[in-house]
Amino acid sequence: MGNGFPPLAPLPAEDGTRFRVFSRAPHLELQLYVDHVDPRPVRTIPLAAETHRKDGMWEITVPDVGAGQLYTWATKPGVPLLDPYALAVTGPERFGEPAEAPARSVVVAPFPDVDWQRPRTPWSKTVVYELHVRGFTRHEIAAAADAGTYRALAGKARYLRELGVTAVELLPVHEFDETEVARRQPDLCNFWGYSPVAWLAPHRRYAATAGELDGPLREFREMVLALHRARIEVIVDVVFNHTAELDAAGPTLHLRGLDDEMYYLRDDAGGYADLSGCGNAVRAQHPTVRTLIRDTLRWWVHGLGVDGFRFDLATILARDENGELMDEPPLLREIEHDPALRDVHLIAEAWDAAGGYRVADWPGGPRWAVWNDRFRDDVRRAWLGGADGSLATRLAGSPDLFPDGPLRSLNFVTAHDGFTLRDAVSYAERHNRANGEEGRDGHAHEVSCNHGVEGPSDDPELAARRERARRNLMASLLLARGVPMLLAGDELGRTQRGNNNAYCHDSDLTWVDWTGLETDAPFGRFVRGLLWLRRDHAGDELTWILKGEAAFAYRRGDLLVLVNTGDDEVSFDLPEDGWKVVVDTAAPAPGDFTPPASAEAWKPSHCDVPARSLTVLLRAL
Repeated sequence: MGNGFPPLAPLPAEDGTRFRVFSRAPHLELQLYVDHVDPRPVRTIPLAAETHRKDGMWEITVPDVGAGQLYTWATKPGVPLLDPYALAVTGPERFGEPAEAPARSVVVAPFPDVDWQRPRTPWSKTVVYELHVRGFTRHEIAAAADAGTYRALAGKARYLRELGVTAVELLPVHEFDETEVARRQPDLCNFWGYSPVAWLAPHRRYAATAGELDGPLREFREMVLALHRARIEVIVDVVFNHTAELDAAGPTLHLRGLDDEMYYLRDDAGGYADLSGCGNAVRAQHPTVRTLIRDTLRWWVHGLGVDGFRFDLATILARDENGELMDEPPLLREIEHDPALRDVHLIAEAWDAAGGYRVADWPGGPRWAVWNDRFRDDVRRAWLGGADGSLATRLAGSPDLFPDGPLRSLNFVTAHDGFTLRDAVSYAERHNRANGEEGRDGHAHEVSCNHGVEGPSDDPELAARRERARRNLMASLLLARGVPMLLAGDELGRTQRGNNNAYCHDSDLTWVDWTGLETDAPFGRFVRGLLWLRRDHAGDELTWILKGEAAFAYRRGDLLVLVNTGDDEVSFDLPEDGWKVVVDTAAPAPGDFTPPASAEAWKPSHCDVPARSLTVLLRAL
């Protein structure tokens, strides 16, 4: 269909609704429900293999059933199974609320076609902003109607545009059960959502309209349109490497009950191959699984309007039937060459929990960008201690990792997984005991520096060193070649109080604190200024003026960037005269960024750059 309606999703028509599902089970039932609370189906329809199954595909059309019908499949008595192609599933209306009954799939009518008004920003102009839908607007200071929802995020479109980002990258927004963590750790939850229950269904409890069966679908579409009108693209974080069925002791929700052997990889002992660290790994190269994943991506693009995807633990999607990494994975090739996906952004997290690491040799084709964790670590080392001379290479677009061009590099210095920017300059150790794992979880070797005191401090000299480090990290990110990604709230001074793995907290620890608009206004101004310079003055090419380990200079478009990571001031000879100083990370606000219209042109033969800082000059035309 024109709106990307998935081929195996239940399709309401005048003669009833057609249900289809793939399963090699010998018996199958379709169960219909009158509401989402009563655990008993009001009608159970056995399907006969002789008349309803062909080549593993079961199909039945049920008269007098239409949009809004709740249903499940069953291959065994008493084990209701969600439809892998369900576009909506039932559940509680409030985030973190326990379910009264098992989730049911919902029959959804096709939506009318819509002009998505896509910005279609090229990679060379893209600035990504990673955020959590609920966490971005949940804080009481956010002043957002329907806080924590798709609708509230749509209301932040103007802020995002004025900040200067061009795309939001949403942590998982597919349906997941946030209460699964609470079953073993009371008062905690699966806040991030990396545990998919239904790949095609937007998360119900992120919708202000959660009480309506198709409310999350409609509200998500409206959010996308609002962001597109502000020229903001929408990238979603997709988790195809594992599911919420976890290991053998986990729940049976859908794929395990329908066809366990087909959907999940096995280890040498015949158990689940745990390549994700979550108990199972999806059998990504199986033809039926590949089709499901591609149909899911098409639906999010054409039915829900998104502009790209970030693939979590994506090396699992490049593993063969034996769990070995492949150089030509069929799934990745099909995604890249699918005509229905030809214009979307593709981003890979090119590692997994089983040692797979393919950042420098990602087996996807040229359309893929790759999360560059080497950029994060080397940039942090350069400014926070322990530099190894790699900063210049990272700012040049990491040609050692991406010889085919810098736009393959998705650069970041912070992400949801790890310290926030403020915490990276304020803590030397992780403080994760609140996660209920005795502080053992999270990255144990994250590059950071507390500058002499662990955590908050009233020492003005220490605060100044931290602020300079924060400016250095942000300037390096936004002045480097490649595609930059900011973490939501870094421009507002957001802290997680030293927790570098806050996946299980739905609280002010993880919510963006909007008081930073006032309390950290100078840094927000600095970030907006850098983004403006990048957009209007940084060319695609980089030319070296001077290249050393601790001190170097390069030119990008109209900008001349002078970098000094050493402990002594460095005087740089300038290639020509006629410049304006627009960025000086050694200077406190407002001297850290000077708008070009306010900066004075000068004609020096050299420029002195203080220790552990960078200066940016703009060509005075």
